[in-house]
Amino acid sequence: MRCALIATGLRGDIQPMIALGAGLRAAGADVRCAVPGDFAAMAQAHGLDVVPLTGTMSALFGGPAGVALRDRLKDAAAFQRLFDNYLSLFFGQLLREIAAACDGADVILCGPWTRCAPSLAHALRVPVYVVSTYPVMHLPTRAFPNPFQPSPAVPPAVNRRTWRRALPAMRVGDGPLNAWRRDVLGLPPVDWRDDLRDLRRLPHLFGYSAAVLPRPDDWPATAHVTGYWFLDAARDYQPPAALTDFLAAGPPPVAIGFSSQADRDPAALRRTVVKAVCDAGVRAVFLTGLTNGERETFPSQICAVDSVPHEWLCPRVTAMVHHGGSGSTGVALRHGLPSCAVPFGYDQPLWGERLHQLGVGPAPLPATSLTADALAQTLRQLTQHAEFGAHARRIAAQLSQEDGIATAVRRILG
Repeated sequence: MRCALIATGLRGDIQPMIALGAGLRAAGADVRCAVPGDFAAMAQAHGLDVVPLTGTMSALFGGPAGVALRDRLKDAAAFQRLFDNYLSLFFGQLLREIAAACDGADVILCGPWTRCAPSLAHALRVPVYVVSTYPVMHLPTRAFPNPFQPSPAVPPAVNRRTWRRALPAMRVGDGPLNAWRRDVLGLPPVDWRDDLRDLRRLPHLFGYSAAVLPRPDDWPATAHVTGYWFLDAARDYQPPAALTDFLAAGPPPVAIGFSSQADRDPAALRRTVVKAVCDAGVRAVFLTGLTNGERETFPSQICAVDSVPHEWLCPRVTAMVHHGGSGSTGVALRHGLPSCAVPFGYDQPLWGERLHQLGVGPAPLPATSLTADALAQTLRQLTQHAEFGAHARRIAAQLSQEDGIATAVRRILG
C-alpha cells in the first residue's frame, strides 16, 4: 500500500507523525512523507521517502511570528487578519505541494491544520485519515473545554459551548483553499460549513493514551484514540561532553525546557528559570534552545544545552518542567517522571491540567504569568513530594502495555 503522510508544524507535531510513518513502513507500506525541510533529515533517517514542503517551521513558529500566530489563534478575527496579511500565499503554495505529494497514494494521512483532507478525499477518492496528537478544534465535546481559545472557567455541563468559539477559525483560508480546489483538484468551491461537515465525517486517529485523556463518549465512532506514537532516540546519539560530566557529578537533576515555544522575552524567561533553580536548591538540565553563537554563562547547578532528545534524557533525570505539549507530556509519563507544565498556548493548557488531575505534578504555571518564586516552589514539590512519582510510575506501567503505533497501523492497513 502506498501511504502519503502530510506532516506540518513543530517537532511535537512532526516527530510522532514520523514515528507513525516508520511503523507503517515496518508493516510493509510504501510511505511518502511530505514534511517541512527542517525535518526532512529526521524522516529520511527512519526510511521514509521525503517530499520537502515550503518553509522552515522552526523559523516560522520559533520567533515573533510564532508568538503572533499562537496569540491570535485565541481570537478568530485577529487570526483571520494575520492569515490574510502574511500567510495566505504560503498556504496556497503549501496546498499545491501537498496535492503533488499525494499523487498515486492509496491512503492519505493528514494533520489537522491544513484544511486539505476533505478536498483530497473528494478529488482522489481514496481513504483519508485526520491524524493528530491532541484533540482537534473541529470535534467538540462535553468532556473538557476548548483549550485553543480559552474561556473563563465554566462548569462541565457548559464545556461543549466553549468549542463554538473555534468555529470562525474553521473558515480561515477560504480563498486559497477554493483556488486550489479549482485549479489543482478540479473541484467546485466549497462553503466552510460544508467543508467542516465533511471534515468531521472523516476517520480520525489520535496519537495519545486514553489512560491520560479518556476518549469523549460524544465523539463520532470514527474517532479513535490509539495510544502514543513514540519515536525512540537514535542509537548513535552522542550527548555533549559537558552534559555527560554534569550528570555524573551529582544526583539526577530536573529537566527544564520548552521545546520550540517562543516567548515574547526569551532572555527574561531564562533569567526566571535560573533564579528559580537557584532558589529551589536543585540541579537542572536546562534545554535553552540557544545556538552556539548565543551562549550565556549559567550557575554551576545548571547544565545548559541547546536540545537533547527527550527519550535519551528522561531516564537520567528525576522530574520535568516543560511546555505541556502532547509529546513532552507523553514522554515524561512514559518514563514515570513527575512533571509540571508551563503552557504557552495551543493545546498545552489541556495537558498541563491533566498532569495535575492525574496527580503526577503541581498545577500548571501559565507562561504569561510565570515567576521565579512560583517555579521554585514547583521544583521543590516535584523533587520532594513522593506521591507525584508514585502516580507517574503507575501511569507509566499502563502506557507500557499500549502500542499506539501498532494500533494505528492496524486501523490504516486493515
